[in-house]
Amino acid sequence: MKGDLTNKKVSVVIPFFQRQAGLLHKAVVSALEQRGNHRMEVVIVDDESPIPARRELADLLPRHSDSIIIVEQKNQGCFPAGNTGLNHVSADADYVAFLDSDDEWFDGHIEHAVWALDHGYDLYFSDFYQLNQTVTAFNRAKRIDVQKHPRIHPTEPIHEYKGDMVHQIITGSILGTSTIVYNRRTFEHLRYLENYRHTGPEYIFWIQMALSAKKIAFSSVPECRYGGGVNIFSESAWGSDKFLSVRHDEIRFRKYLLRRIPLSSDQKLTVKQKIRQSRIGFGKALLHNMIHNRGVDGNLIWKHMNLDPMTFLMFLAIPGMVAYDRIKERIWRT
Repeated sequence: MKGDLTNKKVSVVIPFFQRQAGLLHKAVVSALEQRGNHRMEVVIVDDESPIPARRELADLLPRHSDSIIIVEQKNQGCFPAGNTGLNHVSADADYVAFLDSDDEWFDGHIEHAVWALDHGYDLYFSDFYQLNQTVTAFNRAKRIDVQKHPRIHPTEPIHEYKGDMVHQIITGSILGTSTIVYNRRTFEHLRYLENYRHTGPEYIFWIQMALSAKKIAFSSVPECRYGGGVNIFSESAWGSDKFLSVRHDEIRFRKYLLRRIPLSSDQKLTVKQKIRQSRIGFGKALLHNMIHNRGVDGNLIWKHMNLDPMTFLMFLAIPGMVAYDRIKERIWRT
């Protein structure tokens, strides 16, 4: 593919907050060692990480002082950190790529992305391996039939996405943040919503890109492996206040979609069904915490009551749902 590429500049945005040494170093090396005829800068936002970015990259900084940018800020969370990174992308950058600080790209990811974007595509993504998985995300989810998306490169597995990407994201997203590369000028002013703690802004960001993108390309082979550092969902286990907080954010961002994003009637129905599922999840977790954990986060309960009173109306039915689930489980075991 080398002869096909122009010397475009790719800006890689890495929000950073980790408690385990070595993860950021591996991620940055996987970016710097990407093959291809492109220029690259790596913008790392140290969001007051317990392990400082400068310490993590001490051996790389002297050799890559022109391509590694470290921005340090007081802890604000992953979405504000992502916006800080976007705000520090160089004005001459052509394309923007995201890479979480505990993830690792496979060689060829940026080369493939640059080829697609150079050929008029606004957005690029790829298959990937989720944490501790040996089967790729596309194959595990079964939400994309590669055969329905025409191959656009003569030798590489790069396809044009055909279909409604907004619908794809709403019903079962196949996008992974660390696989996304996009044309900076097409989405120059796009930023994450910042007033969420755990989840939601990434989906809204993707949907806004999907609404504006004229053409989308993807790789049908995995180009990234997700790592096991600080992770919102792995740390929001059943029985924790964070589990409740994630369900809170899920309901909140889906209500945002209903208010602010142009959706079809079927898409609205899907979003409403997912809100109902999150309400049930919130209610069951709240009951569990009240019984077993001797209390819950009162501030979160107050915020959620203001956000979605319907959750607490449904809460009256939760004991019956729990009892029904247990009866089904016993019948299944016998």
